[in-house]
Amino acid sequence: MTQKNLMDTFFSVVNNIKKTAFSADIIAPDFHLGGDLGIDSREMLEIWYDLEKAVGVTVPDPEKRDIYTVQDVINVLEAKLALETA
Repeated sequence: MTQKNLMDTFFSVVNNIKKTAFSADIIAPDFHLGGDLGIDSREMLEIWYDLEKAVGVTVPDPEKRDIYTVQDVINVLEAKLALETA
C-alpha cells in the first residue's frame, strides 16, 4: 500500500467518524490531529480501530502514544505494513 493510499484511507476513516470532508488536498501531513483536525482521544481510538481493520495491521497501544500529526499516523502504518511483508 502506498503512502497516498494510506493517506486516503486515513482521511476516509476520519471523515466517516467526524463527518468531515478532509482530504490530502486541503490537509498537510504535518497537521496536528487534535489542534488542526479537532480529533479528541475517544475519536482517535475509533480511528485507530477502523484504520487497523482497513489496512490489515495491528498497532499495539504503546505505539499509538506520542503520535501528534497525520504523518505520524501514516509512518506507523507504513512501518507495520513493512514488517508484515518482510
